[in-house]
Order: sequence, then structure tokens, then C-alpha cells
Amino acid sequence: MNPGIQSYPNGLFWTTALPDGSVKANPGDGNAVLEATNVEIFDFGDFPTSLSGAPGTPATVSFKVKWSGADSRISIKDAASGFGGEFARGHAQMSWSAVVGDLAFQSDPLETSSSDFATLGTERNGVFFPRA
Repeated sequence: MNPGIQSYPNGLFWTTALPDGSVKANPGDGNAVLEATNVEIFDFGDFPTSLSGAPGTPATVSFKVKWSGADSRISIKDAASGFGGEFARGHAQMSWSAVVGDLAFQSDPLETSSSDFATLGTERNGVFFPRA
């Protein structure tokens, strides 16, 4: 399941806009929530079909991802690569559901999920990267 390739074959790859307010973040504290309901996507059945340009079956997904904590922090400034950022490593939890036709799928509740690794932060690259 994915939103497809916009303007196939040369468009954005598996990317879709979410409604305003879907993200609430305080990266400095290592806290954020990404939440969306009934996002329209497609079920392509398998990976090769999703890349083929074939039409998919309409579907919807809902999800909530919650990042929390700042067990450690890392700051990167790599002038040679033109990349920099500040990141907090902590924990994440997720719940999701999906509907395709008359089939419905649902994860366990967010509170029951856990992660081995989660990072939240801000980055700068390209014209936004300070070279000086």
C-alpha cells in the first residue's frame, strides 16, 4: 500500500500531502506526534506492481506515530556533504489501520508498541545549509 508515484513515471515517489495539523513536534525535547485519518492510498498487491505504473486498488490508512524522550543527542555539521542537523534519540510508538474494499486491518493499540531505535530532529541541506 502506498500513495503511488505522482505524475508517473517521473513524479514524487510514494509521497502524499497530509492535512495541516497532522504533525505536532518539539524536536529539541525529542517529542512529536504524526497522526492522520483516512488517507487515500492504493493497494498494489506487491512491490513490482507498485513500480510498474499499473493502477492500484483504492484504500485508506489511518495512523498515529508518537516519538518521546531524548536518551542521547547528536549534532552533525558536514560541510563537504552540505548536511547538518540536531537529533535526539529516544523511543517511538505506532498504531495503524487500513481498509481495502471489504477488508480491514488494524494494529494493536499504540500503548502496546515499542521501538528499539527512534530519532527525531531537524536537518539542513542544499541552499539551507550554512557553508560558513
